[in-house]
Amino acid sequence: MHKLRQLEQLIALPQLSKWLIISFVVGILSGIGSAALLVSLEWATDWRESHFWIIALLPLGGFLSGWIYHRFGKRVEAGNNLLLEEIHKPKDIIPLRMAPLVLLGTDLTHLFGGSAGRESTALQIAASLADRLTKIFHLKHADRRILLMAGLSGGFASVFGTPLAGTVFGLEVLAIGKIQHDALFPCLVAAVVGDRVTLMLGLHHTAYRHAPVVPTLTFMGLISAIVAGAIFGIVAMIFAKLTHKISHIFKEKISYPPLRPAIGGAIVALAVWAVGTTKYIGLGIPTIVDAFNTQLPPWDFAAKIVFTALTLGAGFKGGEVTPLFFIGATLGNALSLILALPAPLLAGMGFVAVFGGAANTPIASTLMGIELFGLESGVFVGIACVASYIFSGHAGIYNAQRIGSGKYHFMPVQEGQMATQALETAQTAEKKIEKQIHLFNDLHSWGFVRQGQEIEMQNLTVLRLYFHSGSRVPKKTFWQKLIAPSLTYYLAARAQDFGIEQVIVHRVSVGFLKGDALHHDHHEFLHHKLPQCLELIDREDKLRRFLNEHTDELKQVRVVLLRCEELLP
Repeated sequence: MHKLRQLEQLIALPQLSKWLIISFVVGILSGIGSAALLVSLEWATDWRESHFWIIALLPLGGFLSGWIYHRFGKRVEAGNNLLLEEIHKPKDIIPLRMAPLVLLGTDLTHLFGGSAGRESTALQIAASLADRLTKIFHLKHADRRILLMAGLSGGFASVFGTPLAGTVFGLEVLAIGKIQHDALFPCLVAAVVGDRVTLMLGLHHTAYRHAPVVPTLTFMGLISAIVAGAIFGIVAMIFAKLTHKISHIFKEKISYPPLRPAIGGAIVALAVWAVGTTKYIGLGIPTIVDAFNTQLPPWDFAAKIVFTALTLGAGFKGGEVTPLFFIGATLGNALSLILALPAPLLAGMGFVAVFGGAANTPIASTLMGIELFGLESGVFVGIACVASYIFSGHAGIYNAQRIGSGKYHFMPVQEGQMATQALETAQTAEKKIEKQIHLFNDLHSWGFVRQGQEIEMQNLTVLRLYFHSGSRVPKKTFWQKLIAPSLTYYLAARAQDFGIEQVIVHRVSVGFLKGDALHHDHHEFLHHKLPQCLELIDREDKLRRFLNEHTDELKQVRVVLLRCEELLP
């Protein structure tokens, strides 16, 4: 009897029973959420295609979506990155309002003619609904992490109809090159149940044509598959970096968040009018289906990249994955003109491989290819997905994705950091070795490290600029004021351009400026009159020149100059 009590299976049985129940509920919630999303998107797409004139109102739809999130959704604006962060470092329960907000935002994007997908919305709906179970079942941090991973799997599987791919996606998307199997059972149950619930509610997923004949894997076929996968990976990297770059530009140049999708919407609407077709907006499923059946213009994939990167980068809500399916399928269709593989097979390979490279999920994307296009295509799909994963580098569509293990054994990376952080290449490592400090030759007599033309302590001066955290660069006209950049970022960037030696922004939790009331920081938003200090360090004459060049921007700023002195023992 004592030996029976030591069996792992008997010890694990209560926990497995608990997770069977929890994951079953997560799957039901995921399936219902995805069903609501699919029904609403189908209605929005049909209505838009029947009333093309609504695309002219895309700027208005963008402003409305941006205003709703600015007013009610600041806590959940990070979307999928918030989910990944909560899984990596569980902190707060995800607000329930994430589900209706992202559903509404995605519907507005598709109704007015933005180019976006649906996976991001399904994941956020599933995870935010699943997180309600944290309090009901009194889950601790480790269990809550598994709960959210199950939510990701349930949402992915139910919105695409791929339970096996959904299972692995929830495990694989968290960290590049690392899968945590402790959540395998909950993710599998949630994915299978979520998919079945969606089907039981009468929703059907798009059926894509299988390659009528899958060729035998020859040497030329192998080379063609690897070349295609490499191209898919490079295109995935371009899409991810372009989307992030556009997002950065919009945030830097346009300070008022609702204006970002409004302006982006105007550009997209004009682009639709210029190209004279709506094939590059919305989900683009008809074009994806055509990629398996007929030869398409070879530039379709590039047009979809631009439309989607602009839509999502400007701040519209929606996912990246379905547009990635479009990009991959049409790119594979185009590659059939030069590679020794049939167009339907290449379209299917690109369909999943571009997604796998952009999301850094080669196993999930391979399983998706098998589920959608059949086992006979599995070898070609797997080769393309792995090659795409390798050639996409460490870039990705999810900023909060961590590096669990580097993609290349010959290039060292710092594990555990976000994938968007700069990677330590072999060349950088060599330079760091060359710059190591020599214990006796490189130390200043005062103990500071020599760095070329160092500034002696008595010549250093600290310039402190005090202003409100909500301050913007002063402008004259109404429209200029609306898009004026943040004063903090503007002055810091100008100081860097000016060659100031060091710039630091001091965040204040409690305080007031002269003539103000006492203000304190809030966990959800920063009070616009909370004091903020921008500190610049350099020679006094250089700091005074900087002040003289920016007198117009510093009219409402309090300036304090602190001269440094050497402290003698």
